[in-house]
Amino acid sequence: MNSDNAGEATADTAVGTANAPGVRAAIARAKLEWEGTVDALPDLICLLDASGHLLRVNRVCERWNLGSIAEVLGRDLHRLLHNRCAAERCQLQESLRSAWLSLREEGTAEFEVRDALLERALHVTLRRMTPGTAGVASEPLAVAVVADVTALHLAREALNTINLELESRVRARTDALADANRDLQNEIARREAAEQALRRSRNELAALSRQLISAQEMERKRIARELHDSVGQQLGAIKYGLERCAELLQQGRPQDSLPILQRAVASLQEGMDEIRSIAMNLRPAVLDDLGAASAVSWFCREFAQSYPSLTLRETVAAVDADIPERLATAVFRSLQELLNNVAKHAQAQNVAVSLARTGDQLVLEVTDDGVGVEASASSASMRSGRGVRNLSERAEMTGGQMRLTAGATGVGTQARIEWQLAAGEGRKSDAA
Repeated sequence: MNSDNAGEATADTAVGTANAPGVRAAIARAKLEWEGTVDALPDLICLLDASGHLLRVNRVCERWNLGSIAEVLGRDLHRLLHNRCAAERCQLQESLRSAWLSLREEGTAEFEVRDALLERALHVTLRRMTPGTAGVASEPLAVAVVADVTALHLAREALNTINLELESRVRARTDALADANRDLQNEIARREAAEQALRRSRNELAALSRQLISAQEMERKRIARELHDSVGQQLGAIKYGLERCAELLQQGRPQDSLPILQRAVASLQEGMDEIRSIAMNLRPAVLDDLGAASAVSWFCREFAQSYPSLTLRETVAAVDADIPERLATAVFRSLQELLNNVAKHAQAQNVAVSLARTGDQLVLEVTDDGVGVEASASSASMRSGRGVRNLSERAEMTGGQMRLTAGATGVGTQARIEWQLAAGEGRKSDAA
């Protein structure tokens, strides 16, 4: 037997063996086992022919309510999944068409789609079984695996929702921290401003203390000088006269001592008047005996007598009971300083003084027709700090406020000091 005949004999033997009943039974068992295994899988598995129609499908199609296996064979994947689809443009159909083209060109394709009709999220994988195109249309060309990934999609959506909520909370917390930081910066700026204001106040207080000490020293020097120059000399002259009288009496000449005693008595009277004047400048007795309003009227009369070239018009509408004790000295000293400034610097011919209480406000005004604010402020005493600044500081220290403006007619100067009083303050004597 030649080799060709031997080959034919071998092939016939193999065909005969394949057609043996035992082999066919083994193949049938293998097919049943494969079908059982595939039916147990959770994914939809389909065998497709060259035209894309179903040759085989596992029982997942029945669990997904797509139809029985006998009903769905011969359909394409779109009709299997969307048997009654009436949409003009079906996303699933478009995705399957694109995947089928990729399968023919590249041998594999996959995509995911969220299908509203099935209410599932599907992951579809197409893979060619044999290289090239099947020779017979009924032979399987590709396998399609359709997995239900709805749970995965829901988990992704839940994760995205959590991430969005977390981002929102982070943004809200960041905004809250930014607001807190901004409030903290504002508080720091406010505290720094308060500290600066406190430092300025301390510096001003230190300056006021120095000015007060300096003023006290100057006042002491003035009093000492006046006592030495006037009272001291007069007392010295009186002592000398009394000593001379004693000598004359010892010499038996009493008649000669009489003129000396008379001169000593006169000098003593002058010394007493001088001491009374100094005491009046330090603390007018009328403030303690009568009150601030009466003291203002008294000083206006004294000022008019001391400066006859100035015409003074006095309007004191307040009474002593209107002015609280804490402001009595401040009102009197302010009036003294204002009128003295008018006499020394204003070059005025007329001056008007007004003291009135309206409700809970006490107002002192001094108006002149002199050279005006700027010319007065250029004087030496004003520049040295004893003028307007002292008046303003005295007003502020007693809770008042001073304004210096041009006169109502545009000529001269108007000084106005206002004190705000507590309700009923300064009217105790009225109630009594």
